[in-house]
Amino acid sequence: MESQFRVETNGAPLISVVIPTYNRRPYVVESLESVLHQSFRDFEVLVVDDGSTDGTEEALRPYGDSIRYIRQENRGAAAARNLGIRSCRGRCVAFMDSDDLATPQHLEKLYDFLALNPKVAMVIGNGAYLGGKSHHRTVVIPAKRARRMEKRGVTLKDLFDGRVFRLQGCMARKAALEEIGLLDERFQVCHDLDMVLRLAQRYAIGFVNEVVFLYRKHGSHVSADDELRSRENLGALENLLARYPQALDLIGRRAFFRLVAHRYYRLAKALAGKGDAQGAREAIRRALSLRPLSLKYRLCRLRTTVPG
Repeated sequence: MESQFRVETNGAPLISVVIPTYNRRPYVVESLESVLHQSFRDFEVLVVDDGSTDGTEEALRPYGDSIRYIRQENRGAAAARNLGIRSCRGRCVAFMDSDDLATPQHLEKLYDFLALNPKVAMVIGNGAYLGGKSHHRTVVIPAKRARRMEKRGVTLKDLFDGRVFRLQGCMARKAALEEIGLLDERFQVCHDLDMVLRLAQRYAIGFVNEVVFLYRKHGSHVSADDELRSRENLGALENLLARYPQALDLIGRRAFFRLVAHRYYRLAKALAGKGDAQGAREAIRRALSLRPLSLKYRLCRLRTTVPG
C-alpha cells in the first residue's frame, strides 16, 4: 500500500522521543542525557513512568520543563509507549529504552531518511553493544544483512525472525502508528515485534546503516524470561498468519514453520529449566509436529527434561 505522508508541524516539534521507564533509576538519567544532547534540535522528550517505586520521579525532577514527565499506574511497557504516542505532538516518533543510549546523531540520521523518503513509514537504524562484543560482533545487525537492507529496504522476511528490529533504533510516522492501532498491550515483551510485523503489511520500512543507539545487556531485562519471550514470539507469529495469510508466500512456508518449531523448542527448554517436564514435553511435541525429522527435537522428546 503506497502512502504519501504530509508534513505540517503547525508549530509543534518535528520529532517526539518516547522513553518508557519502570524502576530504572540507575540508568534513566544517562539515557535521557544522551537523548537531550542531539545534533538535531527540533524535538520533545516524553518520559512515561510506568509506576516506578525506586525514586525515578525524584531523579528526573531537576529536568523540569526540558522534558514532559507522565506517570501512570504499572501497566507494562506497551501501555507506557502507547500513552507516550497518544500524548506526543511530533509528526514522527522516536523510541528509546530507559537503560540504553542514543548516539549524538540518532535523531538526525533517522529523520533525514524519512524526510527524503516520504512513502516510508518507519526507518530502522543499527545499534552497538555497550561493553563490547556480543554474539561475536560489535553491532546488533550483522554487516552483511545491514548492507542488504540499506540497498533495498526492510522486508517482512527480514523482520520475521525479530533479529533486525530493536524499537530503540527506530523512528516512525505517528500517522502510520495510529493507522495500525499502536502497540498491542496484551504483550509484555514482544509488543515491538508484533507492531512492526503489522506495520510492514501496509507500509514500506527503510534502513540506515549507522549506529544510532547503544544497547545495554543486563539481567534485569524483562526479556530475560525465555519462557515469556518464547510464548509471545509464538503469539506474534500466530497473529501475523491470521491477519496476513500471504506472509507464508513472502517469507516461505518452510522458513515460517521452521522458526515456529524453533520457538517451541526454546519454550521446551525454558519450561524444563523451571521443572515443568509436562509442559516441556508438550512444547517439544509441537515442535516435532512441524519438523518431524529433526534429530535434535527427537532427542528432546526422549528425555523427561530438556537440558538448559
